[in-house]
Amino acid sequence: MRHATLEDNLREMERTREQYWRRYPATSPTKLEWRALTVRHAFHVVPGERVLELGAGSGLWTEHLAEALKGECPITAVVFDPAYADELESRSLPNTNAVLVESLDELAPESFDYVVGTAIICHDRYGENLRALHRLLKPGGQLLFFEANFWNPQVFVKSLVRPVGRWAGNAACQIGMRRFELVHEASRAGYVEIDVIPYDLLHPRAPARLIPAIQSTAYLLERVPAVRELCGTLYIWARRPGIRRSRLPDVDLATHDTLRDSTSVVIPCRNEATTVERLVAGLLDAYEDYIHEIIVVDDNSTDETADIVRRLAEANPLVRLLERRTDPGVGRALRDGYAAATGRYVLSLDCDFVLIVPELRDLFDAVAAGHDGAIGSRFSHESILVNYPLAKIVANRAFHALLRPFLGRRVRDVSNNLKLYRHDVVELLDITEPGFAANAEIGIQPLLANRDIVEVPVSWVDRTPEMGTSAFHVARAGPGYVRVLTRLARDRIGL
Repeated sequence: MRHATLEDNLREMERTREQYWRRYPATSPTKLEWRALTVRHAFHVVPGERVLELGAGSGLWTEHLAEALKGECPITAVVFDPAYADELESRSLPNTNAVLVESLDELAPESFDYVVGTAIICHDRYGENLRALHRLLKPGGQLLFFEANFWNPQVFVKSLVRPVGRWAGNAACQIGMRRFELVHEASRAGYVEIDVIPYDLLHPRAPARLIPAIQSTAYLLERVPAVRELCGTLYIWARRPGIRRSRLPDVDLATHDTLRDSTSVVIPCRNEATTVERLVAGLLDAYEDYIHEIIVVDDNSTDETADIVRRLAEANPLVRLLERRTDPGVGRALRDGYAAATGRYVLSLDCDFVLIVPELRDLFDAVAAGHDGAIGSRFSHESILVNYPLAKIVANRAFHALLRPFLGRRVRDVSNNLKLYRHDVVELLDITEPGFAANAEIGIQPLLANRDIVEVPVSWVDRTPEMGTSAFHVARAGPGYVRVLTRLARDRIGL
C-alpha cells in the first residue's frame, strides 16, 4: 500500500476544507474576510510583493485576499485538486494567477515574499510542509497560517477520536495543532521569530445576528488566559532569516496628488534613540511627497535622541527638532508639536509605530476621500494585536465603554496616538492633560464638535527588545483618563 505523500495530504485537506467552508454559509464569509484582512495587517504589505496561497481550492478565500490586498500584490493561488482549478480561474480575480500543481517542487525557490493559507497545513506531515514552504520564501519572507487548535474542545475530540473526526468531515490526515510542537517544528525547519497565538472564537454555527456582538468582544476574550485556549484556530506566523530585498528601497505609497506637501508629522519622543531614525526614514521612504515637515518633539530625553534627530535635520530640511527641557509629558509634547505644525494636515504618531508605516496610507486614503480626519483603531476584528498586554486591553475597553454614552456614537479606539487631522481640527483642540490621557482628549474633542472623523483598522505589535521599552503604564496613566471622563461627564450632564 502506497504511503500518502505531502501533496496527497494537501489535496485531501484542500477538498475537506472546501466542503467545510461551504457547510457554514452564515459565518464562513465573515471568518474568511477577517483572515484576509489579518494577512494584510500582520505583514504590513506594500504593493508589488508576491503572495503564495497554499491550497486555494475554488478561491473562496482567494477572493477575500485579492480584495484585502486591493489587487496590488501578485497572488499565486496554488491548487492541488483539479476539480477546483476551473472554478478558481472563472472568478477572474485581479492580479491572481491560479496554478494547478502535483508537487510543491514545481514552484521556483525563493519566489515569494509571503506564504499564506487557512485550514491547510493541520495534517500529520506539517513539519515536512513547513520545510517545503521555507524553500519557496525569499530571504526575510514570512508565512501566516490559520489552523485548527488542538485544545479547542471540538478539535480535541475530533483529533483523539478519529472516527468522530471522519464523521464530522475531517481529512484522514487532519490533526489539531499544539503550540509547543509547532514552534519546535518551525524552528527545526529554519524559521525565526515564530508566533503561535490562539485566534477566532466565532463558532461556525453562530447565528448571523450574533456575529457583530461576538466581533466586538472577541479581541478581549481571545486574550483572557483561561478562555483563549478554547479558540478554534491558531494564528501561526514565522519568518525565514535574511534581508527582505523587496523592501529595499520601499515602495512609494504617496499616491494622492491632492495630498502633496500637505502633512506635518508630529512625533513626541523620550529616550527613543533606538527607534526614531528608523521611523523618520520609513516615513520619508513611503510618503515623502505628502510630507510638509516632520517635527520630532524631544521630551527631556536622557539618551542620544536629540543628537540623532539633529543629524537627521542637517541631512534633510523636512526634519525639524523641537527640544523640551522642562515639564515632561506626552500631552505637553503633543501640544507643542501641534502648535509648531504648519501643514494642511497633521499626523501624530509614536516612535514604536515604525513597523506599521505601510498601514498609514489607510489614514491618508480617508482624508483624501474627504473626511476631516482618521484615527488608527487597534480594536476591531480587522486589526491585529500581537502580544498586547491584557491589562491594557481591559483598561482600554473599560474607558471606551464609559465614553460611548457621552459621545452618542460607537467608538473603538480614540485614545491612541495615531491620528491624522485637518489643520483646522487641530486648531480647535484644547489639550489640558500633561500625560498619555491627552491622546484621549485629542480623540474625543473633534467628535464632540461633530467633525467627520473615521476609524481605520491598524495592527499593533509589542516592542521587540531592540526597540527599547514603552513609557506607558496603566497604573500611572489611569488617573489622567479618569479626569478626562470626569470632565466630560460634568460638561455633558452637569455632574
